[in-house]
Amino acid sequence: MTIYSPVKALSLTLLLACACAATHNSTATKAYNDDDLQSLKQEVMKNPFANRKQFTVDFSVYASKDWHYPFPGAKVISSFGDGRHHAGTDLKTTAGARDTLYAAFAGVVTLSESRSGYGNLVLIRHANGLETAYGHNRKNLVQQGQWVVAGQPIAIVGRTGRASTEHLHFEVRVDGQAFDSSKIFDHSTHQLRKGKLTFTKRSNGHVKIH
Repeated sequence: MTIYSPVKALSLTLLLACACAATHNSTATKAYNDDDLQSLKQEVMKNPFANRKQFTVDFSVYASKDWHYPFPGAKVISSFGDGRHHAGTDLKTTAGARDTLYAAFAGVVTLSESRSGYGNLVLIRHANGLETAYGHNRKNLVQQGQWVVAGQPIAIVGRTGRASTEHLHFEVRVDGQAFDSSKIFDHSTHQLRKGKLTFTKRSNGHVKIH
């Protein structure tokens, strides 16, 4: 079993932060050479279940700079599941279309485009093996392949796709499987839950989360 500890998970987060600064500011001093950046990209994009059936993310070691609530000030208007196989958590504020959405953790943008019912969608793959999705955006602020850090603006909230009001459809996924984001975030306080989550891949391909 692999546990993402401060040495591994948080060092990757710090590397991502430096890589982002170096990549998106042409006047910045490059923090890492091409070989270092290539190794980092390979680590972030790696299948978390490669050569193993289980891994653990220890959120208790995450400092405030290592995470960010994706939609500050928002309230849940539709929970995960919610009696209709809802794959995410819908979040909304009273400010509507003026709201900015933020990356929950550092990572690489794997998709930024319009996708059917999701409307304008941003997907981010993180160094801890998870992926987050941000849907129904009025405007995406990031591009595929771009490095982002926790708390970086990535989109403006909207109602594109199948949406009846301006809101964020927020998903957390592991190996392509969506799970309840309230296992990671307390949506009432907008805080990160300081505990461990273990992900076990069963023989049928389903991932057990405990």
